[in-house]
Amino acid sequence: MSNLKLSSLAVALALGTGALALSACSAVSDTYDYLMDTNDSQKKEPTGYYDHTFAQEYVDPLQVPASLGQPYTDTSFTVPEVAVTKESRTMVGGNMDVRPPVVAQVSEMGVEVTNSDQDAVLWFMPYNQFGVQSEKDAWDLLTASLNFMEIPIANADTERLILDTAAFDYNAYGEPYDTVSLQFEAPRYSQTYKIQVGHSMSGQVGYYIALITSSSLTSEGELIGERLNLRQKSSFAVGMGNSIIKAMMLQSQAKEEIPDTIQVLLSRDNNDQDALIVQAPYSSTWNVLRGLLEQYSFTIDEYSISRSSYNVEVNEEDPEYYRDLGVEPFGLESGSYIIRLAVAGDNTVITFYDEDDKPLPTTKVAGLYAGFAQALQKEFAIYKREGAAYLAKFIEED
Repeated sequence: MSNLKLSSLAVALALGTGALALSACSAVSDTYDYLMDTNDSQKKEPTGYYDHTFAQEYVDPLQVPASLGQPYTDTSFTVPEVAVTKESRTMVGGNMDVRPPVVAQVSEMGVEVTNSDQDAVLWFMPYNQFGVQSEKDAWDLLTASLNFMEIPIANADTERLILDTAAFDYNAYGEPYDTVSLQFEAPRYSQTYKIQVGHSMSGQVGYYIALITSSSLTSEGELIGERLNLRQKSSFAVGMGNSIIKAMMLQSQAKEEIPDTIQVLLSRDNNDQDALIVQAPYSSTWNVLRGLLEQYSFTIDEYSISRSSYNVEVNEEDPEYYRDLGVEPFGLESGSYIIRLAVAGDNTVITFYDEDDKPLPTTKVAGLYAGFAQALQKEFAIYKREGAAYLAKFIEED
């Protein structure tokens, strides 16, 4: 390496070492002065170039009108100050009424129930299947339905078409207290109702149903009056309307003309499909079929009134199982099936499909015919004998 290069390197090292020493001395000196507080305090004050050292108060740009100075308060859920009474003691804790509102029922027979504040209105549609076209028709059907439910009438004004029911026991859904309610130890309410027949501005006939009095039994067995709110009154009134609809339906179905002997024929329908022709009204055949299926190894997965069909599961049984029931074996393998009903004049057509919704072969329907026809005849005899009682069990299931 040349002397020139060595001289340059030496100078660079000398300058770098001097600068480092000066920097170190300056840092040590500043630290010493800060700790010993030997410097002028003004040196530690802000220089004036820091924006955060300045603050200025501005006028609030949001102007609230004087009329809106007090915020709105919703008082609809305010608990009123009331004195504790014997009745109020039953409305807390385990006795608190937490029932949901009773759902209004819409009948496929052209009748519906709607809410009207704390009361209920039962309307007859123009196409109703009870033949109600006038207020007189509605009045006759009302009194017959109350009699069917064995609900006593305290007062009846045949001129104004208004009546008061006598005290009667109901469950929490506004339905007459029955053996099922008793079995499950459901709450019991002694109530009276006022029902008036009238019509709307458009001429639609209906019942106006209002709950008048309601009492319940305490845990000590004492009958006390209840303070019901609007929702509770409406639920009971709607429940009473639903009960009247059920009573009308049961009466209507029980009045059907059913022959003493039901004929079941093996034939073909209008689609040239193998079918059973039942010489009985459609509605009664529908009801009987539902009872039959539950008695003869069928499980109903789903049924549709609007589509007139049952979706069922079959559990194949030994032939002796059917013979013990008094019918020939059905000859169906275990699996899923669809059973459909249709109207053919005064008769009812029953057709059978597999799980893929394909018609059963002729041999399958022929093998099914003898036992199924016998089962229908046996079930029709029970249906005709029991009447409304036969249908009541299905209403409870629904």
